[in-house]
Amino acid sequence: MKKLLFFVVFAFAFGINMTAQNFYGGLVLGGTASQVGGDARGGYNKIGVVGGAFAGLNLTEDFDVQMELKYIQKGSYSTDFENRPAYDPFLIKLDYIDLPLVFSYNLNKINVNDINLSWLKLELGVSFDFLLNYRQEILGVEVPASNPWNKVVFNTVIGFRLSVKDNIEVGLRAVDSMTSICKSSKDPYNNGNVVYTRRLFGRYGMFNDVLQIAVFWRI
Repeated sequence: MKKLLFFVVFAFAFGINMTAQNFYGGLVLGGTASQVGGDARGGYNKIGVVGGAFAGLNLTEDFDVQMELKYIQKGSYSTDFENRPAYDPFLIKLDYIDLPLVFSYNLNKINVNDINLSWLKLELGVSFDFLLNYRQEILGVEVPASNPWNKVVFNTVIGFRLSVKDNIEVGLRAVDSMTSICKSSKDPYNNGNVVYTRRLFGRYGMFNDVLQIAVFWRI
């Protein structure tokens, strides 16, 4: 993993310095609201931060591809005392190094009521999360996870970015894990506290769902 991170950092630095060949780079900073599918709770109640750097390439006038290297906080938080007095407050805190690859499409060829949408980009991509730290609490007391957290997680990314200045964009993304954040199972699992769900490959597990809002500053 250390070798991979070193390679990505080197690639970012190399890309940022190749501005003469339509490369660009910058910094990203923002916040997250998260939940975990499969923990038998709902609501984007876990608040976190996201920050790092990005490097991109203008493929055409309309299409860009962007790589990012970020620290991101995900997890779940619940205070459903009435329905879960034996388990809540409940916290899952997961910190990752996030490596997204995102394609964006600029709507500069579209006009709505004579307003050109060149300030709007649609995004679609994937990302890999590498686990840094984790913590799980029940009733305010740290407890070991009943199923160890996976060190690598695959996600899908979908969103949009708004241009507010020539070098500043604000983006909103939905980042959902497609592989389980803990060891998956081919059979349903319910221990009275968490109830596993299914996604990619039809296996049961727990999955991060994240809403991210961030500022992208080209430098």
